[in-house]
Amino acid sequence: MKTRLVLILFSVCAISGSIAGFGETLYPVQGPMAAQAPPPLITIKFSGTTSGKFTMVEAHGESFQGKWTIVTPSFVDARTPQDPAAYLPQPNLAFAWDAVYGQGYFLAQVLGMQVKQVTATGDGGTVIQVECLRAGLLNGVAVDSKGNLFKVVY
Repeated sequence: MKTRLVLILFSVCAISGSIAGFGETLYPVQGPMAAQAPPPLITIKFSGTTSGKFTMVEAHGESFQGKWTIVTPSFVDARTPQDPAAYLPQPNLAFAWDAVYGQGYFLAQVLGMQVKQVTATGDGGTVIQVECLRAGLLNGVAVDSKGNLFKVVY
């Protein structure tokens, strides 16, 4: 009986925790942050189930807040970054998905799927755009206006 109660309580906590707030980590894979030794890890948080609040604090203290929504990419945005400050936000981060997870990943795994997407400006002026798959493979990508490309890991 105790085992069953523990399993039920664990399940309820796991489900309610995953609905109430999703905590992810940004790992820099390209750009100035990736060149740092060791590269900084940044925690981001999505709250809500179909839309909600996005929060992030970078290692040097710049904080970001925004509202995330669900989008369904319906085309491949072939633009790649030349000047990161000039291209954000984009309709989707196809180039980032392919850079992080391999050529063709966006087309095979993301196109037509529901994606959590947010673009937020930090209190220091940096712009970041984040996309995460909503179901199935729990991963994502992010880019910022300072030329950093991130892998998002749950």
